[in-house]
Amino acid sequence: MNLYKGNSSVWLDNKARAAESGQSPVTKKILLAGSLLVGLAFAALIARLWYMQLLQGDHFRKLSENNRVRLVDVSPSRGLILDSKGRLLADNRPTFTLAVVPEDVPDWKLLSRRLQELVGITTEEIKKARLAAKGQPPFKPVRIRSHLDREQLAILETFRYELAGVKVLVEYRRAYLAARETAHLVGYLGEINSKELSRYPKSVYRLGDYVGRYGLESAYERVLHGKRGARQVEVDAMGRELNLLDKVDAASGHNLVLSIDLDMQKAAAKALGDETGAVVAMNPQNGEVYCLYSSPTFDQNNFIWGMTSGQWKSLANDKKHPLKNRAISGNYPPGSTYKIVTAAAGLEEGVITPETTFFCPGQIHFGRRFYKCWKKGGHGTVNLQRALSESCDVYFYRLGQKLGIDRLAKYAKAFGLGKRTNISLPHESIGLVPSTAWKKRRFGEVWHEGETLSAAIGQGFNLTTPLQLARMVSVVANGGRLVTPTLVKRMVVSGKQDPVPAPKAVTTKVNIKPEHLRTIHQGLVDVVNSPRGTARRVRLPGITVAGKTGTAQVVGLKFERSFGKEEDVPWKYRSHALFVCYAPAENPTIAVAVVVEHGGHGGSDAGPVAKKVMEEFFGINKKETIQAAAGVSEVSGD
Repeated sequence: MNLYKGNSSVWLDNKARAAESGQSPVTKKILLAGSLLVGLAFAALIARLWYMQLLQGDHFRKLSENNRVRLVDVSPSRGLILDSKGRLLADNRPTFTLAVVPEDVPDWKLLSRRLQELVGITTEEIKKARLAAKGQPPFKPVRIRSHLDREQLAILETFRYELAGVKVLVEYRRAYLAARETAHLVGYLGEINSKELSRYPKSVYRLGDYVGRYGLESAYERVLHGKRGARQVEVDAMGRELNLLDKVDAASGHNLVLSIDLDMQKAAAKALGDETGAVVAMNPQNGEVYCLYSSPTFDQNNFIWGMTSGQWKSLANDKKHPLKNRAISGNYPPGSTYKIVTAAAGLEEGVITPETTFFCPGQIHFGRRFYKCWKKGGHGTVNLQRALSESCDVYFYRLGQKLGIDRLAKYAKAFGLGKRTNISLPHESIGLVPSTAWKKRRFGEVWHEGETLSAAIGQGFNLTTPLQLARMVSVVANGGRLVTPTLVKRMVVSGKQDPVPAPKAVTTKVNIKPEHLRTIHQGLVDVVNSPRGTARRVRLPGITVAGKTGTAQVVGLKFERSFGKEEDVPWKYRSHALFVCYAPAENPTIAVAVVVEHGGHGGSDAGPVAKKVMEEFFGINKKETIQAAAGVSEVSGD
């Protein structure tokens, strides 16, 4: 009893002491677990500090610096495009762009709602901007809408303190000052896409940049674009610039000075009017192009300043294809202008002499059909000079028979047909020069002799561009040289006073004897100046013009005549009107080619267009021209 009490007292004393000293098993476990957790936390903290300060110190130092200092991209100013007299064709005009710096936007939903209320920004625009920002540094401004008007600009400036991250950028956009007259020539720009961006140097191009998509803007993109610059600026927490720390100036693109004369472009546009076709005028001696006009045309400013879906559909679905540059990519049968080639082949191959004659009764019979001359009743007995002057089809049918298609093809290529001229514009067509080998390759069929008759007068499979025709007639004008047409006279380099000359054009000698070219030349002079010439209304006072008319059928003659009168034939079935010429005949300084689609006749429909362009070139008073031409009767024909 006493022993129990004694032991119990000892047990209680020991328990009290253990409780006081915290040495119970449960308490020890709790203390041990707590100590372990604290130790692990300190270890993780030390490891994180070691990682952030030693391994990632530079990275976080840069991020910290970017909260204070930013590198602002500076786009280069695009090079200007000027005509030969220094008149601006493509300029740069200031425009205001709404942009957002992603890392400065605390709440995208709130910002989107506010921008929609203030300036009508849509959720689609915001989504597109955020998508474009992916993969880009968060401090780089992302464009949301360009071409802000003054009212939108004033509203954004008024509420800028509650629009965190919003910036208004002053940028320069292209402006075309002679849009409709030079649309196909100068071309237009388009905003660069991700696929295009991968093909360009990243140091030069960024998303949001504009690049050449057509015409000279595309062909000279690298020259016109320039080099980027940058500004290092100090910003506050709202992203507003406080101080300029350093800068590298952007280098402007090179200016292009063209050989094109804007007055001649306007003259061509006025002369063609609403007709569909093209006009090319060039220097036959060195290939400088004075005029390159295609109709119908368009306003390329719409591609820069914005185009509605309705405008685009109207442009893209237009049956006359206004976006097509017919001067370099329109393929047309050359019609009787091709007789220059046939004549040269006949003389050079010794098949005819200048005195060789053929009798023209108005048609010839070959195979199962009759091949008609344009003049009902025929021209009678004609030599080469008269055959050219009056465009006698029967003469050239006979000559084509004697030559054969392969010899015709040889000289057509020598005159630059069936191949690109290498003018510095994209989308140039090759054209087509048929031959026996070509037909076998294309159709798996042999060439028929009857097809040669059509080819000899520029019909059949023959296809040429207006630029090729201007180059072709230049061979006669310059005495036997095939020149490469050029558009750029010089490039004015940014930061330098002296302009850089454009590369000189390549000239190829055409192997045709000078006396043969002189014979053809005299025939072309008679086309305009002979009493029976087919282009007498193209005469200029005091200046001798040499030329050749052409009428290219687009349907069979029998079908065309089934409509009765010529004016009753539907537009799409009417013949193309062509005319090529050069002047002054004694020492040519200009060569012109005109094609009027479904225009009718070369002499009466295409010739007057060429005349207007030459009047502008030579500065001839229009009243004097009208008086000089009064009383002149016309020969229709070609």
